[in-house]
Amino acid sequence: MDKQQIKEAAAKASEDYMENALIMSGPRGSYRKGFIAGADWRINSVWHDADKELPDCGRHVVNEDWFDFIAKDEKDLKRILKKYPFKQWAYIDDLLPERKEESK
Repeated sequence: MDKQQIKEAAAKASEDYMENALIMSGPRGSYRKGFIAGADWRINSVWHDADKELPDCGRHVVNEDWFDFIAKDEKDLKRILKKYPFKQWAYIDDLLPERKEESK
């Protein structure tokens, strides 16, 4: 997902959350629950369903068991899938925070 897709998906997820939210105890409780829901959404948004989508070759990937790999090509990916079957995966760089150096 690129940054624009993340923003759009986050906006949609927040609308869905607000539509389905239970009555919350005052504004502070609303902010807290909304923040937690947003954090949960962001964590879960990077995980892909292996039955629907396979990772790109040449990118560092981790599965739900935290086995990480980089498939060199399609043949290598098939070998990995056969030896280490998994249901979910994520790109490592999607799990890491952006590190922007501040210029002084």
